[in-house]
Amino acid sequence: MSNRETQPRTRYSCQEAREDSELVLSDRATAVLRERYDEHLRSCRDCRRVHRALYAVYEGPIVPAASAGLREEKEFHAILRRMKTERVEPWYRRWAVGATVGGLATAAAVLTLTLFDVAPEALSLPPSEDDAHHQLAGAFGGSAADEAAHSAEGGIDHPAQSYGRVVGGLALILPPGEQAASSNTFPVGTRFSVDPDQSLQVGLVGKIVANFTPSSEIEWTAASPSLLELQVERGIAAVRYDRRASDPVLQIRTPTAVVRVIGTVFTVEVQDDSNTIVSVLRGQVEVLHPKTNRLLAEVESGFRYDVAKSTFDDPGKTEVEAALPLSNDHGKEDAAGAEVLALADGRIPAGWNVPGLPEDPRFRTVDYVPARASESNAAGVTVARSRRPERAVAVETRDGRQVDDEGEDIIARLTRDAELTRRKELRGALDSCRGLYESVETRYLAAKCLSTFIDKYGDDPLAVEGYLLVGILRMDYALDYDAAEVAFQTFLRRAPNHASAEVALYRMLLASTENGRISEALERGRKYLQRYPNGKYVGKVLQRFPELKSEL
Repeated sequence: MSNRETQPRTRYSCQEAREDSELVLSDRATAVLRERYDEHLRSCRDCRRVHRALYAVYEGPIVPAASAGLREEKEFHAILRRMKTERVEPWYRRWAVGATVGGLATAAAVLTLTLFDVAPEALSLPPSEDDAHHQLAGAFGGSAADEAAHSAEGGIDHPAQSYGRVVGGLALILPPGEQAASSNTFPVGTRFSVDPDQSLQVGLVGKIVANFTPSSEIEWTAASPSLLELQVERGIAAVRYDRRASDPVLQIRTPTAVVRVIGTVFTVEVQDDSNTIVSVLRGQVEVLHPKTNRLLAEVESGFRYDVAKSTFDDPGKTEVEAALPLSNDHGKEDAAGAEVLALADGRIPAGWNVPGLPEDPRFRTVDYVPARASESNAAGVTVARSRRPERAVAVETRDGRQVDDEGEDIIARLTRDAELTRRKELRGALDSCRGLYESVETRYLAAKCLSTFIDKYGDDPLAVEGYLLVGILRMDYALDYDAAEVAFQTFLRRAPNHASAEVALYRMLLASTENGRISEALERGRKYLQRYPNGKYVGKVLQRFPELKSEL
């Protein structure tokens, strides 16, 4: 026991407090000493600071709990994400619980009329002409009053939106009830059998861009305002889905798993033994059991999940190469702040999480993606890079059929026109763009090539068709309908009587349709049918909008 505890003292200064601090912190001080020590700390800031420092030394470091494992950690974070989405019960519901029966009825009427936007049919009023005009028979429906909100939020609100389109590649396409496709537009229920030396890019309902690798067998099985579904039986399906709030959820079924997607860039591979491999480059997906819907794993960006082994790994060259045609890095902005019409330049987008890839943009290419040992034997599922010698005016299928093109021959004609000029530099620039366009795996890069060409030769008459092709590629590969429409409008303004004006007008109709602006699409459809009653795309316009038959 300290001598200061047994002998009376008239003063208790910082020196005494610091000498007694060890007794206090080790719980060996008497009640009198502890009282005097605490009384001094209340009046002395310096001693409080020393006390906290000594307390930290006596307390020691806090040892974190042992890790619960990757799966448990993912489940914990999933719970936290779900908690964020919970909403507090509206005040009017809590208030209505305590109301009397008569008061509740009165309050409900008041709240209905004053707080909510009541639809005409809910008040037994006749529908307006605009509402009746847009109510079509089919799987989907929507009114003109809701169109502006839906187009801003996403969703599938009209039957005209419920189609897919072939962007490029070669495959046997079998729509439901047909032996072979006769158009680049296809409905739900279509099967795809991709050629062994080709890949196939498709767009689904104007919201999803997918790349199917060689020898893939895939079926589009469902499409509704709440759910889109693909069945992958063999090969790799790489998907980019920039989902908005009201867009449908995407599910990809395989023999051994169900992959549920909210919005991301990912690949799903079905191997020869029916095992499923899921790799995520951006966002997150859930992998479920195909029969019980039991959660097998949550796969985040930068992970590759093997369903059979229940193990995680890093995505490799196979997955990155399959998804690269879907890349959509934003272009630079001009002086007015508008994005330049440009797609990716062959580099892996900065938003994709590829472990081991250098951060330096110069090295964000497939060549620098770390390869797994198993990838040396996976040549059969990688994307083929062979180039076809020449593009035909129509898209040729495997069995010799030809289907309608939607402007794919423009680059060939543009190159031929350029070859008639004496400007060697201009010819070289167009030849470079042509080389990119001829290969289905690099065609998405042609937009940036043409953007550079337009920037340099924008005043030349030959550049006007470049605007049209840039719009087509921006629409097909980036789903950037606003930027595409700017390009189409520029083309029509500069060359209203051009031979390809019909393509531009149809593409503008298609852009407004897939972007959810149905009223605008109907008006453009009328203009197209009035100007081209025997046009090349009349059948496709009436396929999406059968009510326009009266315009012919």
